[in-house]
Amino acid sequence: MTRSRSISVAVAALSFASPVRAHHGTAAVGVGGPEGPGAAVETTSPLPLPQGTLFALARSELVSFRKYAFADPNNKSSSSFNTVALGYGVRPWLSVYIFQPWNLKRQDGVGRSAGPGDTNLMLSMAFKYDAGLQLVPEKESLDDLADWHFSLWLSTTLPVGPTLGTDDRGAFFAPDMQTGFGAPSPAVGFAVLKQLSGDLTWLAEASVQHFFPHGYRFTRYQFGRETRLNGALVYRAFGTDRFRLDLSGEVNGLHLQRDREQNAAGSMEVLQASGGAILYAAAGVRAILGSFTAALGLRRAALKSLNEQADQQGSEGLEKYRAALTVSWSGRVP
Repeated sequence: MTRSRSISVAVAALSFASPVRAHHGTAAVGVGGPEGPGAAVETTSPLPLPQGTLFALARSELVSFRKYAFADPNNKSSSSFNTVALGYGVRPWLSVYIFQPWNLKRQDGVGRSAGPGDTNLMLSMAFKYDAGLQLVPEKESLDDLADWHFSLWLSTTLPVGPTLGTDDRGAFFAPDMQTGFGAPSPAVGFAVLKQLSGDLTWLAEASVQHFFPHGYRFTRYQFGRETRLNGALVYRAFGTDRFRLDLSGEVNGLHLQRDREQNAAGSMEVLQASGGAILYAAAGVRAILGSFTAALGLRRAALKSLNEQADQQGSEGLEKYRAALTVSWSGRVP
């Protein structure tokens, strides 16, 4: 039996901010279907797209922020991160992806910032361990899918998103409220998967993304590097030849370095009330019907240690919730 042709990609477009700064974004890839191991909602799966497979995806994530008196009357209220994506299986072990975000950010007393984000290009190489490390072959049996699977992925954004958006008063938005970064942001990641039983799958992922400085109209700014460490368990609650329902539980670790901004002397200095560490707890459900999938996930911060937390608002770790809906389709092309 060939591995699954039902593909789903989850794009985690995350944002964080002090009262006036910072947002980040990354992309994660998940693969799952009735025949093979399950896929989490946020944690990247190492399974590749089968050769010659095309997929299309749409994802929307809604983030609602807690409000605090110290940030009145300009609390950040909510953000909506929306993404469309295309992917293609170039070889059994090589997959390519393109993600295009569209972001909407709201801030009390300032207005809304809406527009395209930076295009993200990703290249993913897949391996397995079976009497030695090897590239994923063209076909795998269900027994083969029980082997350890790995992937190494590389990505970079293209700075196509605007960085000169203005608020309701005609002033330029702060860098974190802009929808683009203004400079490429490369990332590298590693993922691993192991079926623990016929119905239970374990996944883990580690990644690092770097942001280069960009000269905004009123300042030169650099977002802090972000490091992610994710883990998930996926349970097949129900399955037939064409339909499957998975439940997932995840922990998503995120470490954010401090942002930097150019000072009066012309050098880049680290900023207070930026960066920190967060551990999210997440739960999700995924339905797969033939070539179509739909996934719903909810995340909240379980633990956090933010730098100068009392001065941060609208930052990662201080959300009320993060809710995401993903739908996708995949199929062979000639």
